[in-house]
Amino acid sequence: MRVKLLTYSLDLTHDVGRAKAQGFARLLGITLASIDYLEAELHRAVREVPISSVRGNRGGGLNCVIEFPLRGRGDFVDRIVTVKTVWELTAPCLPPRLVTAFPRP
Repeated sequence: MRVKLLTYSLDLTHDVGRAKAQGFARLLGITLASIDYLEAELHRAVREVPISSVRGNRGGGLNCVIEFPLRGRGDFVDRIVTVKTVWELTAPCLPPRLVTAFPRP
């Protein structure tokens, strides 16, 4: 998950991930400097928050959506925004893999 956050969801230089990184920074004050916080909250959410929707995955398995409230960092600590995550489940014996995560204003 950490690599996905570093190279996609929080990467301001990634062609596709840049918009997600800008959203995390603008809405919640979450940047690469906050990666430990975001990673911990994603781990918590995937364990504790009910799945809101499920759909088939082209490569097999399932994609599961989990949406949860996330508190901002720094100057944004008083702000809470819903974060949408998609997790790929390919086999019962494998842990879920983070596909994407982004804040929903």
